[in-house]
Amino acid sequence: MLLGTRAGPHPEMRASAVSALVVDGAIYIIDAGAGLIQRFHEAGLDFGQVRSMFITHLHSDHIADYFMFFNVNFPLWRPETQQIPVFGPGRADLSGPGTSRTPGMPDLADTPVISPELPTPGIVEMTELLKQAYAFDLNNAIRTTRRPDGVPLAFTGETGRPMIVPQAIPTPGHAHVENPSPTMDPIEVYEDDRVKVTAILVHHPPVFPAFAYRFDTPHGSVVFSGDTTSCRNLVELASSADVLVNEVVAVDEAVAMYEGTALADTYRRQFLTGHTPLVSHGVPGAPDYVPGVGAVATEAGVGALVLTHLYPADGRVTHEQFLTGARSEFAGTVIVGDDLQSYDVSALAARTAASS
Repeated sequence: MLLGTRAGPHPEMRASAVSALVVDGAIYIIDAGAGLIQRFHEAGLDFGQVRSMFITHLHSDHIADYFMFFNVNFPLWRPETQQIPVFGPGRADLSGPGTSRTPGMPDLADTPVISPELPTPGIVEMTELLKQAYAFDLNNAIRTTRRPDGVPLAFTGETGRPMIVPQAIPTPGHAHVENPSPTMDPIEVYEDDRVKVTAILVHHPPVFPAFAYRFDTPHGSVVFSGDTTSCRNLVELASSADVLVNEVVAVDEAVAMYEGTALADTYRRQFLTGHTPLVSHGVPGAPDYVPGVGAVATEAGVGALVLTHLYPADGRVTHEQFLTGARSEFAGTVIVGDDLQSYDVSALAARTAASS
């Protein structure tokens, strides 16, 4: 289920990047952009069935509702049986390279460093900092409403087992902000009786680490690209998957929004080096060639392609234009995502098998 399908932090009617994979009732959440709290409720999903969360990277449009999602759903938590691991990037500054004056970030002159003592916190550090930021609310809650039988219950773990357990995904030793997606084997992240989850580093500079996730289930396999331009790692992770849920940018239309400003060239470079364009740019084999989203799906050999993290998502690129662009380089099933749309993975897999 796509809960949010908008790219970037720009306010629009769509929610930001959020997906939920439901496997025989168990819920696995991918990213936590602004809108997760409301869309989860609107979808009629049961918080008590949430088993784990997977964060692709720490851009605001993927984490804005992360901590508050668990805070506001606290009354629905099943503390005796429900503990939710949250997987995501670790501290980028621990990976180097040592040549940067801001470890974990590109070295850029005349650029300030926010929080120099911890400039690139990972999922574990970020969770602790958010707990501190919301200390007033949390302390108030365990002194008032969150007292089952008069006993304080804090989801953060001070009064018992915590609701969430953030875990940083380890990365290869040679991976860092200047080499963010080296060739590597998928990382085993999580497994239970419903899913097996693997992750791999993808290419979303200057962000490091940034992950894509693959979920193998009894009903089929689904890959969530996160934010990335085309890269070998994503193609390998998505190889022969039933469904690829991939971000997409209509580059020319997106750049046109900034035409005549100093930002136009900057955005074009960003869209082509760190995101997946709707159609291929350049000539195959040339140094500046960037495969489009349909070409990525074709190379990976997936059965169906679902477009999400759409940009622009304000209507200037129509549903049909997104569909036509992706179909121009991919012969399988293409779906242009919208908030609160759900898809049956087994049905998509069966449709693919029938057409092959």
